[in-house]
Amino acid sequence: MSADQTKGPAWAFVRLVLLVIGGIVLAQVLVSLLIHRDTGLGLDDLLVFGGGALLGVLIEFVFFRRTRR
Repeated sequence: MSADQTKGPAWAFVRLVLLVIGGIVLAQVLVSLLIHRDTGLGLDDLLVFGGGALLGVLIEFVFFRRTRR
């Protein structure tokens, strides 16, 4: 197996992890700027965390892993 074949899947995984983390951070910042939340962990934090992770996954699969036709 050549180095090019192993580099592709590894880079895709790293990119996915970075996009998920970036989506979570972006969602936290946007929600903090838009609404006033209490400091305790609650359902809103869970929704923001999940929404940010979903945003990162959607960006990965819509823009980067689209099937070429």
